[in-house]
Amino acid sequence: MIALPTKPRVMPMRRCFFYCVTLFFLATSAAHAQSDDGFGDALKIEGEHFNIYYKSHIALEGLLKQLSVSPADEMLSKQSIDTSSLERTISSKVEVLFNRAGDILDMHVYSFQGSIKIFPSMKDMTDYYNTRFHANLPCTGYAFYSPDDKSIYVSADNFRREVLGHEIGHAIMSGYFVVQPSMKVQEVLAGYVEYQLRKSE
Repeated sequence: MIALPTKPRVMPMRRCFFYCVTLFFLATSAAHAQSDDGFGDALKIEGEHFNIYYKSHIALEGLLKQLSVSPADEMLSKQSIDTSSLERTISSKVEVLFNRAGDILDMHVYSFQGSIKIFPSMKDMTDYYNTRFHANLPCTGYAFYSPDDKSIYVSADNFRREVLGHEIGHAIMSGYFVVQPSMKVQEVLAGYVEYQLRKSE
């Protein structure tokens, strides 16, 4: 007996419209929840690979002092530091770290463009992490990198060379590998960047 082809079921237009609208609102609300990190009104320093966002009451002098990128870092990265303003100095020192981390990992992602978002305090960063990921920030976490929005989140008191180097390592790996290594492997490699930076202090 030959089976006759059955008539394909067509979804009624009203139901199709409802599904499309529902998916749109779910996607929009998810994107809004992800981007609502409190930096909408933050000040911005533009850079080649990272735009840096910070609140107006965070002192740039303090950030620059903590960053403590050395002349050796500048020499090894083959990148000069622009000292024309506090903003340019901070941005170019972050670029030095980006190049140093790329050299240490032997991974270079020249087209990478991400963000560094500086919370006023560790508590502000921890609260944001808890809200966004519904989990506690690991006790060893001084900062974290989110590949979803290519952002490093760090508190002002942890805006330090080795901490940023570690997270920049994560950022480089996320742009370098098509298939991402396991988190354990990524942590080992990012830890290696941090170790090399600490060793050369």
